[in-house]
Amino acid sequence: MTPQEKKLIAKLNSELSDGIQISLTLAQDDRSEKLSRFCENLSNLAPKISILRNKADNDDAPSIQVGKRLRFHAVPLGTELEPFLEALTTLDKNSIQIAGQIQDRLDKIKIPAELKVFVAQQCPFCPVTIRRLFPLCIVSEYIRITIIDCSLFPEIAELNDIRSVPTIVLDESFRWTGSTRLEEVVEVISNRDPVQLSSSSIERIIKEGNAAQIATMMLDKEMIFPAFVELTAHEKWPVRLGAMVVLEYITEKNRELAAQVISPLWKLFHDVDDPVKGDIVHIFGETGDYEIIPKLRMILRDSYNNEVKSAAKEAIDKIEQRSIVIT
Repeated sequence: MTPQEKKLIAKLNSELSDGIQISLTLAQDDRSEKLSRFCENLSNLAPKISILRNKADNDDAPSIQVGKRLRFHAVPLGTELEPFLEALTTLDKNSIQIAGQIQDRLDKIKIPAELKVFVAQQCPFCPVTIRRLFPLCIVSEYIRITIIDCSLFPEIAELNDIRSVPTIVLDESFRWTGSTRLEEVVEVISNRDPVQLSSSSIERIIKEGNAAQIATMMLDKEMIFPAFVELTAHEKWPVRLGAMVVLEYITEKNRELAAQVISPLWKLFHDVDDPVKGDIVHIFGETGDYEIIPKLRMILRDSYNNEVKSAAKEAIDKIEQRSIVIT
C-alpha cells in the first residue's frame, strides 16, 4: 500500500458513522494470501471495518464481499481503491440517489441479474465503470455485481472471452466494452427474457430458496430453459438437488413440460459420473413415460454400476405404476 492509499483508508475510517463488516472468502489458492493481506491492512488502518472470514466452496475463487450483492475477485488497490471505499461509504450511509427514470426501471425488475465487471488496476476508465454500476446492487435486491481483476484472475477472464477492459457481462448473454451508459445496462436488465437466464443465475435463485420462482417462470413460458438442464446434471450434489426440487414442482403442474429434460439429459448421460447418472435416471422415472423404458432397460443390460442399475429398475417401476393408475 502506498502512503496515499493509506491516507484514503484512514480518512474513510474517520467518516464512517459506525462499524461495518466485509466478508473475506478464502480458498486453497495463492491469491487468498493477497486478499487476506489487503483486508488485514484495511482493518488496521480503519478499525471501524471488521473482517468476516469464510471458506470458499470447492473450486470457488477467493473474494471480498461488500454488503449482500457486491463482490470483488480483486485486491482493490491502485485505481480500484477509491470506488471500493466509496461503496463502503455508501453502504454505511445507506443513502444513494439514482436518477428517477433509472429508478423507475429498477423498480420493475423481478428477474435476478448478475453483472460481471472485468477490470485491471492500470486501466484509467475502469473506476468510472465501477462507480456507475455499484449503486445498482445497493438499491435493487435483484442485481448482483462481481468485480474481477483480469490480471489476478486470468482464468475467469479467459472463460468469459475478455479481450479488453472495462467489460461488463450480463448473465453470460450480453456484454458492453469501454464507456457504457448506465441507462442502457438497466434497460437491458429490465427487458430481458427469463429464457436467457444463465445457469449461474438460475443456481443462485434456487440457492436463495426460490425454486418455485424458477419453476413458475418455466411453466409460464411452457418450456424448460436451456441453462436449467445443465443444473440437473451438475457435478455438485446440492446443485442437482435444487434442480430436482424445481422439476418436482413442474411435474406436479405439467408432466409433459417436465419431460422436456429427458432428451437433453440422455445426451449428457454417458459423459457424467455414476452419482450423476443415478440422479438422471431418477429424473427419468419421475418425468418419463413408456418411451424412455427401452433406454432404462438398456442400462440394466449394460455394464453400469449397481446403484445406477437399481435407479433404472426403480424408474421403470414408477413409470409402469403410473400407467396402471392412468388406465
